[in-house]
Amino acid sequence: MAKLDFSFVNKWFAKLKKVKHIEIYAVVIMAILILVIWFFPTGESKTNVTTQATSMTTAQNYAKSLEERLNKVLSSISGAGNVDCMITLDGEVELVLAYSNDEKNSSTQNTTSGGTINKTETSNTSKEPILITVNGSSEPLVLYEIMPDIKGIVVVATGANDVRVKLDILKAVQALLKVDSSQIEIFTKS
Repeated sequence: MAKLDFSFVNKWFAKLKKVKHIEIYAVVIMAILILVIWFFPTGESKTNVTTQATSMTTAQNYAKSLEERLNKVLSSISGAGNVDCMITLDGEVELVLAYSNDEKNSSTQNTTSGGTINKTETSNTSKEPILITVNGSSEPLVLYEIMPDIKGIVVVATGANDVRVKLDILKAVQALLKVDSSQIEIFTKS
């Protein structure tokens, strides 16, 4: 097998060490790179923004996703057997939108003939959602989504007639969904 010759690297580093104030040059180059990246984002970040705006979750989809994941975890508990879950939510998904704030301040000053100065200040603030265009239609830019609280959970499992299994299911649901035991009902599947 042929050996690679990296002596050119050592020569190159030797030349770099001779340059005066190389730290300054390195900092300037890094600053330029950061500015280029900041002001000229790649296409990835643009698509990221559009997918963020269009990924609005419904409460029904959120509940279904939780149910599927919970079914998978609970059915893996020893003795639980076949498991079906149903989750009810308290409300809908709340979208937090990005807003642009426009503040306009104006000031007028009048002097009366008696030398009294009257000063009037006016301020107007308008707040409008930032819109982005996706496939030819304008949509608000969604910063994040706040998922609704869980109202109740029903678990039906074939092994729920065993007290130990029922307790394990209860503990698992409480740990996974951070709900009180009064919100959970567990039944034996026929």
